[in-house]
Amino acid sequence: MEKPPQSLSQTITYLKHCSSQLMTNRAISPASISIQRIHEIASIEYLELDRASKQVTSIQKDLFRAIHALDGDDKAAVREALSDIIYQLNSEILVPASKDDKLACDPALAG
Repeated sequence: MEKPPQSLSQTITYLKHCSSQLMTNRAISPASISIQRIHEIASIEYLELDRASKQVTSIQKDLFRAIHALDGDDKAAVREALSDIIYQLNSEILVPASKDDKLACDPALAG
């Protein structure tokens, strides 16, 4: 089995790949595709769908966390929750540092 995806977009891409394998195998040689291979691909798809479902639940929790942070005017918590959501959706996207983070690292402000 290949390395498991880390983000929802990667999970979706992987599931498309699995489905494509099933269709390609069936189109090339419908009689020779083994039940074992179909079961293997279906099992992988099931596990990935379960992973995606858990990621959706986690994203929902982070969205509620962001809403509560907005109500409390806690910009850092909002940013953290939204950054977590973006990472879960696509781990290849980097969230730019906030202005506060940039200021904290500015050597000109060192005392």
